[in-house]
Amino acid sequence: MAHQPEPDVGSVLSELTRIVRYEARWLLDESEQPSLASYDEWFDHMTDIRQRVIQTLDEAALGDDAAVAQRFRRVLEHEYQRGEAILETLQARGEPYTPARERRLPRGRRLADPGIMVRFPGGPVEIGASQQESPWSSEWPPHRVEFQPFWIDLMPVTNGDFLTFMGEGGYSSREFWTEEGWQWLKSSQCHMPRHWSWQDGVWWSRCMGHDAPIDFTCPVTQVSYNEAQAFARFVGKRLPTELEWEAAAGWDPETQSRRRYPWGNMAPTPHVANLDQLAFGPAPVGAFPGNLSPIGCYGLIGDVWEWTAGEFGPYPGSVWERGPRGQYQVLRGGSWATRAGAIRVSARRPASPQARHIFTGFRCARNG
Repeated sequence: MAHQPEPDVGSVLSELTRIVRYEARWLLDESEQPSLASYDEWFDHMTDIRQRVIQTLDEAALGDDAAVAQRFRRVLEHEYQRGEAILETLQARGEPYTPARERRLPRGRRLADPGIMVRFPGGPVEIGASQQESPWSSEWPPHRVEFQPFWIDLMPVTNGDFLTFMGEGGYSSREFWTEEGWQWLKSSQCHMPRHWSWQDGVWWSRCMGHDAPIDFTCPVTQVSYNEAQAFARFVGKRLPTELEWEAAAGWDPETQSRRRYPWGNMAPTPHVANLDQLAFGPAPVGAFPGNLSPIGCYGLIGDVWEWTAGEFGPYPGSVWERGPRGQYQVLRGGSWATRAGAIRVSARRPASPQARHIFTGFRCARNG
């Protein structure tokens, strides 16, 4: 419970502690933490906080006070986020994990040839969410942004695509890497996505402690921002900006309206996207044919978080809360480990450019 597998990844116990402290602060107005000498004492404290929160929830008039309802929703989404972080910790530990329940993913289907792109026509687009749609200040206020036309990959980059990059010397060719990326590559000595291995003539990957042959039709996962940038250069493209990503995911150019999800405003279900900690790995491309954006991009919600270009920061006019320190890129779209109640096209997650412990993938873009 207390083991921290690496510096950037918290222990399971630290993530549970963050859940309890956040809950006590936002819903019980308690910032002081008791001195706990054992796990049993900590568990009793956690149970006490939760019982008192549930009592507060039962007594709250959520329909009459939007601010109170938003606080509860914020705490719930925070717990969803920490739950995903716990799965990232378990993945980093590499020990076999048996989930309480698990779904069988549908089969993939051919959508297009690899590298096919769709065009966003440009024009004014509403970016961000309202306070009623999201409890996080990093997603609001909604604001208009003028876009130039651009192209974006119809599908996320797959394992098969990435193997081509590896086979053509992508990890050893300096011209594909930025200066920061090249320095990271030399220091990290990485030469394949995390948890990949070559055994007896077959590529394998490990997810939640279980090894399986790599499915070339699944999105590549657990690659850093630096690796995503290098691949994009290799194919003569670039990474989309986070605003381009959101425009491609949720803006309908025909109706000039914004969607909460690529397919519309209906909340995600297991039939439309790979979310909710049920599959324990990305699905083959095309497994969820309804997961299409207005311009025809597939899989922008679920399976893997997607790297975007540009640093994490506040929107114009935002009352910015304390954010992460240092340089962070922005991840969009959620992964198979993201709870359905914690994702929408406006959701933003900061991550270090070197991070490979998150269930991350990417797609490419180019000017239009």
